[in-house]
Amino acid sequence: MTRAKAILVLLAITVSYSYAQKSGSYNEPKTSPIKQFISKFTVSGSIGYGATFHNHEISGVGLINNPNGAPLIFDNTFVVTDTIPVTFSNWVNNPTSVLNVPIDTSSFLLGTDSIPVVFRALGTNIPINLSVHYTFDRYRIGGGFTFEPYFIGDYKPSVYQDSIAGFKTNFTASNYTRWYVLVGGEVFKTKRYMLVVDAKFGSYSLAKKHYNPDIIKKGLFFNLGVRFEKSLSEYVKVYVRPSFEFKNYTLTFPESNYSITHSLPAFYTNIGVSWRLPDLHKCPISNCKTQINHRHRGKKYRSRAHPFWKWQDPDYGENYPKLIRYKNKNKKKISPY
Repeated sequence: MTRAKAILVLLAITVSYSYAQKSGSYNEPKTSPIKQFISKFTVSGSIGYGATFHNHEISGVGLINNPNGAPLIFDNTFVVTDTIPVTFSNWVNNPTSVLNVPIDTSSFLLGTDSIPVVFRALGTNIPINLSVHYTFDRYRIGGGFTFEPYFIGDYKPSVYQDSIAGFKTNFTASNYTRWYVLVGGEVFKTKRYMLVVDAKFGSYSLAKKHYNPDIIKKGLFFNLGVRFEKSLSEYVKVYVRPSFEFKNYTLTFPESNYSITHSLPAFYTNIGVSWRLPDLHKCPISNCKTQINHRHRGKKYRSRAHPFWKWQDPDYGENYPKLIRYKNKNKKKISPY
């Protein structure tokens, strides 16, 4: 009888414990679907330095260079006498006619149909970029805008440097604006570092006050780069992005079928900051010191105990990852505390 009572008591305890476990089980709070979607977006801003290798080829026309003057081009299908009725300068951005150019023994004349002349100039660029991208799995897609002031150096000829002078554009500084689509993917990732290969392609605009839009036809630009990212916190990263860019435009002379294609390959290095939109609200308790995502009253919050610029291990916070004894001059002290 005693054994039977013991068995009944044991069964009662087991049933009670199982019921308590079931009724007291905890369900992990769910993040809002809207917040989850928003948290996939990252906003990035950067500034950088670029070098553009401007170049274009003059061929199929005549070229004349008088002493102490800039080179001029003309239609060499006409008979050349002691003057050339119409020549052109400023063929980089807005051709300007120069009339009745004299020819004498000191003039240098060249038919570029047999010997093309390539003019090259080095430009300096300062790209200011703002973009937004959406991340899914390892991939990114988004878009952005760039405002880019730039400066062009002197154009120098590829041949007859002693006879053909260099020339400058009729402006010292101008700017590009770009709208683009961004696609990319993460190729390497650790807890704090990430390597991303991405591409940007889209349209660009030249400043109308310097370039005549009626005679210029632009193509799309294509930019391929590698983005090295370092996490400062769960939501903030800094990055460096070197890249190559390819673009060109074609300028057609007014009242003529003659055109020049200007190529603008460029190399850029940008430094920037990115911010991923949070998926959780900040903890509402002002004196809460919890360093990781945590719960209050059935709701999940992100920590407010650490600044955005300080790295936090996502598993346990790590507000002070380096012990005092290993910081700066303390490393040389026997007793740093």
